[in-house]
Amino acid sequence: MSLNPEAGGLPAAGNPRKESPAKRLLLRSAEFAEPFMVTVALIALVGHPLFYLIWSYVFPQPYENLALRIFAGAICIPLVLKAYWPERLRLWLALYWHLVVMFQLPFFFTLFMLLNDYAMVWVLTFIAGAFLLTFFVHWLLAIAMFLIGAGSAFALFELMKPDEYLTAPPYEIYVVYLFVLGVGGAINLKLRTYREAEAALIRRLRTVSGQNAAMMRERNKLLGHFLNNTVVAQLRRYESELGFDAALSRITRQERRYCAMMQADIRNFTRMFSGENELEVAQLVAQCFSEITTVGQDLSIIKPIGDCIFLYSDVDQGREDAVLNVLALACVFVESVERVNQNLVSAAATPLNFGVAVHCGDVIYGNLASETLIDPTVIGVNVNRTARMEELTKSPVVRERLGSNAIVLSEEFCWQLRKAGRNVPGLLALELRELDVTLRDFPAVERVHALPRQAVLAQGVWAHERIRSARLARAPRLHQSEYSRHKNVEYYYEMYGSGPNVVWSMFVNVSAYPVERVREILQRHFDQLKYSISAGAERWLTMSTDDQPGEYDETDVEASIIALIERLTGADEGDLRPAG
Repeated sequence: MSLNPEAGGLPAAGNPRKESPAKRLLLRSAEFAEPFMVTVALIALVGHPLFYLIWSYVFPQPYENLALRIFAGAICIPLVLKAYWPERLRLWLALYWHLVVMFQLPFFFTLFMLLNDYAMVWVLTFIAGAFLLTFFVHWLLAIAMFLIGAGSAFALFELMKPDEYLTAPPYEIYVVYLFVLGVGGAINLKLRTYREAEAALIRRLRTVSGQNAAMMRERNKLLGHFLNNTVVAQLRRYESELGFDAALSRITRQERRYCAMMQADIRNFTRMFSGENELEVAQLVAQCFSEITTVGQDLSIIKPIGDCIFLYSDVDQGREDAVLNVLALACVFVESVERVNQNLVSAAATPLNFGVAVHCGDVIYGNLASETLIDPTVIGVNVNRTARMEELTKSPVVRERLGSNAIVLSEEFCWQLRKAGRNVPGLLALELRELDVTLRDFPAVERVHALPRQAVLAQGVWAHERIRSARLARAPRLHQSEYSRHKNVEYYYEMYGSGPNVVWSMFVNVSAYPVERVREILQRHFDQLKYSISAGAERWLTMSTDDQPGEYDETDVEASIIALIERLTGADEGDLRPAG
């Protein structure tokens, strides 16, 4: 165990071989008393003036001294404010604690017992002080402090006592005192043994918890890398309710769902391979797919297949949300293609031309592979219709009308957009009969709509804002703890996202602590976390793992909060450190 000086506690121990046995004993004794130092100091600070009034006016005693009482209370004030000691003074905290305890108990109680001529109330107080002494300090130090404190009190009494003082000391009192000192020391020793065993158990549990947390992080990373984030989010949500096996069955079973879909396929891909380096072409396609697979995983399930990319969204909030999200992702995809094309044109290379189509309707969702290969997908008439709409961009007359990298939209998709209140400027109606083209396998479809490239790019600001807000709204609160307390400090935490995108938000009520102190602790020990402190009478600290998504587990979050509170309260037990 080591107590942190920044937390207002004792300095961390140095090299044990260079420390004297007396110093090690002093530090161990103060470390044991660390959690209740402030409480004891406050009791003494209030108790001295209170008992002066009681022993002077309520139950008058032969002797009282207000000045000595005030001095005894004043020396406790630094212990009350120990959290604010400068670092150079914290090295002396252990020594100061023992000096204050020696003055308050064996010295003060012995002196007042003598000055009150062994009055019964002070004899009892003197004996009670023996037990308190063994509770506050190590039993070996308690014996030494009693001898020094009581001896000093006797010496001072010899200087203060009147000449006519003839009372003989009742030595049986000291026999009882030594008996209490021995019993209290034995109890103290037993308590220390149990506390050390408890601390060792806590360290082992933390080690096990840390190992479990690391295993969970690795599992989540693997799931996030090999499964779409949307699938991982569904799996974890159902896992918390049903267990892993039932959750896995739930997300892979075949069922009918309503989806919005997009398919994009590069035109003249075979011809590009014949004139360009195959690796360079593959890298170009990867650049086009990179942004949409990054920003779209939390809103849709994305399936790149060669030079084609297909995605679908069945957002729980409703059909309109699914359609708006897919349109926004389609616009972002076209933006990505156009950025790649700008580089190609500047290098005098052939720009890329994708056919892009969006549609919506009922599909069959489920895992179509074996139980050993999890790859949920969708099939059905509407999936095929999306592919056939994308094929329209192969038609010369359609390509001449729309240009490259346009988006074709079905009537059903446009109807859902209108229902969602989204008016899309630049939307064109394509009457297929007038263009003398048909939708393969769907001859009854007479009209589709389209957004030419410039109209798509004009939607860029809306598309990015839509994706940003939708990701925030969709980020599942897979875990929100109830309000908890540690050291009487209130806190709770929440989790958002899934897989490698898990982000935690932690909330701690720091109303009782100066803002400057909170910021100092955060900067010293939690600089890897983003944080803010609310204004007002009730101040809440908010910490977030935004900059380290997927790196924290619930165990790490709880440990970070506890470590912060321990430092705030000045009781850094068990060498707690922030997780991560």
